[in-house]
Amino acid sequence: MLGWALISPAMGLMGVFVLAPVMLVLALGMFDYDPFDQAFRFVGMRNFHRVLPSHELAQATVNTVVYTAITVPVTVGGGLMIALLIHGLSRGAGFWRSAYFLPVAATLTAMSVVWRLLFYPDSGPIDATVGQALGIRNWLDSTTLALPAVAVVGSWAGLGSAVILFLAGLSAVPTHLHEVAALDGAGPWHRFWTVTWPALGPSTVFTLVLTMRDALRVFDQVRVMTDGGPLNSSQTLSVLLWRRGIKFLDIGGSSVVNLVLLGILLATTLLQVRTFGRRWESAGAR
Repeated sequence: MLGWALISPAMGLMGVFVLAPVMLVLALGMFDYDPFDQAFRFVGMRNFHRVLPSHELAQATVNTVVYTAITVPVTVGGGLMIALLIHGLSRGAGFWRSAYFLPVAATLTAMSVVWRLLFYPDSGPIDATVGQALGIRNWLDSTTLALPAVAVVGSWAGLGSAVILFLAGLSAVPTHLHEVAALDGAGPWHRFWTVTWPALGPSTVFTLVLTMRDALRVFDQVRVMTDGGPLNSSQTLSVLLWRRGIKFLDIGGSSVVNLVLLGILLATTLLQVRTFGRRWESAGAR
């Protein structure tokens, strides 16, 4: 009885701020709502039949998955390598921690405007350097390059959070374990694989879940840099949700898109935790 009394405030807040909004979105998906005259008309599953088979939703889902597949490995892998390098520094570690955390502290919308200028055709620095070397130009107006260009910005923006999380995990690794491994003749790679990497289990799970969550609901940089174009080639689920719900006032259709995005988020998070998450967490608790 005492246990239920202690957790009841948290459960009440979860019900108000998590379960109630989900139920509201599910209910809105079954209504045709006109925000001007505030009229509700029950349509049942008509919105689901209209939106779920649409090519627009399928393309937005594929774009979201591709964006996630590009950004998550780069962010998590790059964050781990940079954190290891900073953790190994004897001087200047504080400067580099601050430098890599700056993108997190900055407003992503404002940074996306800067990145759009960097990708500007011909006169932009990226077109004038990397683009000229590879024979590529006008990234943001290309149906094949717009999404990777936005993914570059997403990886850059998420790198700082990953570095900070991995640095927190590295600071919790006992130094005497490295000393014992070194006395046993283990080299740097073996010390990392047998001591550091298992101890980073919880940090890795947490970083991976947060990075994938942010990637699946990406909105700011897509909206600012490409607005989902050209020809919806960079339109993600969050952008489609905004376009249907805010731009076209299709509240029922946007609720269906919202439920699809929520389902993907829950499925990916559950898959991560149920597969390798438990193994990494148990390894880190040894």
